[in-house]
Amino acid sequence: MLAAKFRVIITVVVLLFYTGTAMAEPVVQSTAAILINSRTGEVLWEKNSHQQMFPASITKILTTILLLENAAEDEVAVASELAEKTRGSSLYLRRGQELTVEDLLYALMLRSANDGSVVAAELVSGSVDSFAQLMNQKARQAGAINSTFTNPHGLPDENHLTTAYDMAMITRYAMQNQRFRDLAATQRHTIVWPEGEDSYLINRIPLLSTYEGMLGIKTGYTTPAGRTFVGAAQRDGLELITVVLQASGNELWDDTVALLDYGFDNFTMVQPVVQGDIMHTTEVRFGDAVSLQAADSFELTRPVNNKEVDMEIKVAEVQAPVNKGDHIGEVVIVADGQEVGTISLLAADSVQRALLTTPRFWLLSSSLAVVMLLVRKAIRRRRTKKSGLKEGYRRYKKEKLDYRLF
Repeated sequence: MLAAKFRVIITVVVLLFYTGTAMAEPVVQSTAAILINSRTGEVLWEKNSHQQMFPASITKILTTILLLENAAEDEVAVASELAEKTRGSSLYLRRGQELTVEDLLYALMLRSANDGSVVAAELVSGSVDSFAQLMNQKARQAGAINSTFTNPHGLPDENHLTTAYDMAMITRYAMQNQRFRDLAATQRHTIVWPEGEDSYLINRIPLLSTYEGMLGIKTGYTTPAGRTFVGAAQRDGLELITVVLQASGNELWDDTVALLDYGFDNFTMVQPVVQGDIMHTTEVRFGDAVSLQAADSFELTRPVNNKEVDMEIKVAEVQAPVNKGDHIGEVVIVADGQEVGTISLLAADSVQRALLTTPRFWLLSSSLAVVMLLVRKAIRRRRTKKSGLKEGYRRYKKEKLDYRLF
């Protein structure tokens, strides 16, 4: 149990000259939407974010990350009969036609190729059904809690459902992969076929060229799903993800811009704890004091007009010896009176037990004392014996002298 407790109150960043007022909440026309911090996963705004809905082609975000994680980009994939027969947006692949995984990735993200999605599923898992199982497993791993995926492309299926929240979590996971980020922001790509005309793939997300900091990602559309979009943008160290479901017409882009503007105008990132920073120095019983450093970094989103974050440093009584890296305590991060995170504090250096306090020292000291006592006694005996001999000899000489005189 943590015996000693230290409370340190800090203001991470003080906004001395902020005079603006909080922006009104965004006006969002789409049926469901969400805005999150991409790095931390914090929900900054939501509307019906846990309502199950049809995702359409934003399904391919999950398909793409699974393809990235399970195939090499120079690997060759082959289109099956099922891929050839898949309807909707496609590359118009023919059975037996080959393409590299690299081209397939661009086809998924830029062309939204449904036939390419089937090729990806069969390459990774052998069948669409097996791939759907992998999709659901990966979705749960990414933080989805209310989704069921039955196919790799998002074509209508009454059981193929997700939520705005789940798609935000899946996208947050995907954005941790740099290659996925590159694909999402790519403007165009050309697939060169050995025979026939080349395929020119163009990213049709207009915000890539009109919205500052836009990182792209994926659109979708089917009649049951309406228009769907997952987007991301980054400014001044703050990266946001938006999801818009069941939009009509330009609502898709208007709602996305409204959400992003709301996020960038009202929130900022603060980092009260940085991995490796010395957070505290504590006394060590039977040894020298030791510095404590943060085991990890911690970030959170704060309103631009209130960046204050408190920290409580909790340290148990420490006794030498201490090894570098030992868990000694923790720092608890508190915002608006609520605990928002905990980071371990580790010993920055090793601390040896002081010599005078070690059991070995006392054992050696005791042994030495016993030896010295025995030596002293032996010396005393020897002196006593010598003294006795001298006294006997003196008495002998005296008696001999007395005898002669007699």
